[in-house]
Amino acid sequence: MCTLWIVSISSIFLVVWWRFVYALDVPRSWDQVDFSLALTRFDLFAMQPHFPGYPYFILGGMLINEWVVNPTQALANWNSLLLLTTVYPIYKLSRSYLWATGSVVAVAIIQSMVFLNVMAVQPMSEAAAVAILWWYIWILQSAFQRKNSTVFVVLSSLLFSFLLGIRLSYLPFGIGLLLLLLSRKKQFKTREYASFLIIQISIALLFQLIWVAGLAVSEGGVAAFIQLALGFSNGHFQDWGGTAVSASSSILERLSNLLFYNIAWTGFAGQSTLLLGVIALFSVYAAIALVKRIRKSSGTPFVWAYVAMFIGYFLWALFAQNVDKPRHILPLPTMALFGLATIIVSEHTLRTRVMVFLLFVVVTQTTFSYVVMKEAEKPAAVHQLIDYLEEINEPVIVYTWEETRVMGYVDADFEHEQIYTYSTFRSDKSYYENHRIFLTGEVVDGFKEQGIPIENSIKRVINFDSSSLYDPIYDNIVLYEYRE
Repeated sequence: MCTLWIVSISSIFLVVWWRFVYALDVPRSWDQVDFSLALTRFDLFAMQPHFPGYPYFILGGMLINEWVVNPTQALANWNSLLLLTTVYPIYKLSRSYLWATGSVVAVAIIQSMVFLNVMAVQPMSEAAAVAILWWYIWILQSAFQRKNSTVFVVLSSLLFSFLLGIRLSYLPFGIGLLLLLLSRKKQFKTREYASFLIIQISIALLFQLIWVAGLAVSEGGVAAFIQLALGFSNGHFQDWGGTAVSASSSILERLSNLLFYNIAWTGFAGQSTLLLGVIALFSVYAAIALVKRIRKSSGTPFVWAYVAMFIGYFLWALFAQNVDKPRHILPLPTMALFGLATIIVSEHTLRTRVMVFLLFVVVTQTTFSYVVMKEAEKPAAVHQLIDYLEEINEPVIVYTWEETRVMGYVDADFEHEQIYTYSTFRSDKSYYENHRIFLTGEVVDGFKEQGIPIENSIKRVINFDSSSLYDPIYDNIVLYEYRE
């Protein structure tokens, strides 16, 4: 027991410390640039950040940036601070099912998750949203347990507004709040319940209105904000968002990618074969324990709400999110791992072999978290590309897709432009007759998809590699030189 305490507490302390030490200080992608720029000038029309604005995430980053004076690092530190606070709700949540030592182990298992820590050191809102999600889940559980208290119902609505104010895509977790309201029906007569619903829904909407109204005012009024919202929604679901509607892949391909690559390989295992095996064994233990538990109990209303939220977000991630970006699934492995840990620890309180296994899980995750977070110090492929082009002692123009956003942020000292169509490229390159013309692999692949036989006009120069955990799409950038 003492060993479990020491290892778990040490793991939590080390992981929290490493998050601050290895926080990114320069953005690596288009989205990270959006968030970083927002701390110096918040402007949705200028994509600083992109819609819906993530106001509570940006606000926290702005406050921290007063001391850090580095927007990218400030946002990463905001993630780390919020994740640090989740030690309390995760502990309290697990104490409903586990003894004290088991709860500390559960906290350590969640805090040491590799992919969670990868997201924590980046200037993206997923880790902050997951932190608020744990507070929201704990408050929901408290509300389900305190059937005569409306205070926790209101607090659930408040936390849900914080959650959507950080990541609007976490909307499916509203299922938990909805089920909470429905669970109160037995406590009221019909008219009283109708009044209760009207009041609680009004309160929930008012909480959401706080951040929505703030955004509308900052962007020039309601009409401008609605126009912006419609434009973003149309683009997300119909064009560039990578959803089931806009993507060319089949549902089966999306499901396979979501389950095996995003959730299992990246979310659970942190792209480590050893961790994948550990989590697989962990899951087998939990499955056996779960079968025993189902025979004894059908589950509480909160447990069913927890499962419903998990399923709801899984379907949302499958159909309405970009499966090429694993960060969108971050809540799923964290929620699943918490459930697995709770089941195993509660069913095997005194078995030495299980305690040894739990220690192995915590130590392994902590070790890999350190290794992977330290990788954040290595330059992204796009930064390697920038360094390479800046060393060329003659005029250069490089045509890219999203890489140009990062080049602009770091004020690269060469010409760079975003290009999508070959016809535009043919027209634009005429302005750079005295320049060496380069194309990135994404641009070349795009031209090929347009039916352009460009192979004879380009020469492969070099390729740059970085971690696919940090750069899921641009972890490998190939540079070509164009020669007519």
